[in-house]
Amino acid sequence: MRYRLLATDLDGTLVTDDKRVTERTKRAVEAMIRRGGTVVLSSGRPSYGIWHVARELSLPEMGGYILAYNGGELLDCKDGEAKFSVRIPPEKIPAIVRLAREHGTAILTYEGEFVITESGGDLYVQGEARNTRMKVKEVPDLISYITFPIVKLMMVGTEEEILRMEPVVRETLGPEFAVFRSEAYHLEILPAGVDKGSGLLRTLEYLGIPREAAVSCGDYDNDIPMNEAAGLGVAMENGCQEIREKADYVTCSNEEDGVAAVIEKFVLGEERI
Repeated sequence: MRYRLLATDLDGTLVTDDKRVTERTKRAVEAMIRRGGTVVLSSGRPSYGIWHVARELSLPEMGGYILAYNGGELLDCKDGEAKFSVRIPPEKIPAIVRLAREHGTAILTYEGEFVITESGGDLYVQGEARNTRMKVKEVPDLISYITFPIVKLMMVGTEEEILRMEPVVRETLGPEFAVFRSEAYHLEILPAGVDKGSGLLRTLEYLGIPREAAVSCGDYDNDIPMNEAAGLGVAMENGCQEIREKADYVTCSNEEDGVAAVIEKFVLGEERI
């Protein structure tokens, strides 16, 4: 088997627009694992928001991994243990939250099954909670509330607002942080050097798998580093223009089982028309 590991994004990639995992995708993933392959669910979502997809794919039973927080944390689906995890320095959190307040932009993080925010009624906060199947917990002061380790903070808003905030946040926070859009309305803030590409490389090192044996699937800007880190970088037909232009291969859309088609063609050697 030339490609022994599949790293796949979720939203706009592995799951359909209504967040389903299709039966074809389930069969393809199972066949890959039974032949000795490894599946890594790689998402900007917190780990809690990925587990239900892992369970749908039977990864806790068959084996597999969750690469959460845009490459910031790797979990083994069989035992639930973190194999590596990054943290935002606690002394840096107040400045990030105050920056969001200054510009009137909703900001959130995660704790267990909860999306934590000062803006519980915000449309985009509610959207993140729906996507991750988490509950919203509104707190009066995010700065004083965060007394536990966090991997990332995320600003949310309209596409125009996030485009406006991206250079502001990047310039204000400086080189200590990675700042990037994971969706048109999500602005991720993580420690410098953390992205899906570095997360995949670290995962491959942990598993002892060469990058040439990895295939990656994604649809958005934040998936480009992961595609570049893999031996074969695949873009979804529904993906943004940049990822499609930079990809080694463009598969069909997430509504047409694009990830299953990649597994069948490049992993199983059973291309389906």
